[in-house]
Amino acid sequence: MKTEKEIEEYRKEIEEYRKEIEERLVKAESMDAMKYYQGVLRTLDWVITGIDV
Repeated sequence: MKTEKEIEEYRKEIEEYRKEIEERLVKAESMDAMKYYQGVLRTLDWVITGIDV
């Protein structure tokens, strides 16, 4: 079982990754890139919550 400190580190790492992907989504110039980054965010949410949005 993970310690509270490890869990908090994972949460921080996930939040940093989400911010990076959101920035790339905003800066994306092509529709294909936008769809890709939206898919990455959707997958990240699914992995974290287990709910397909």
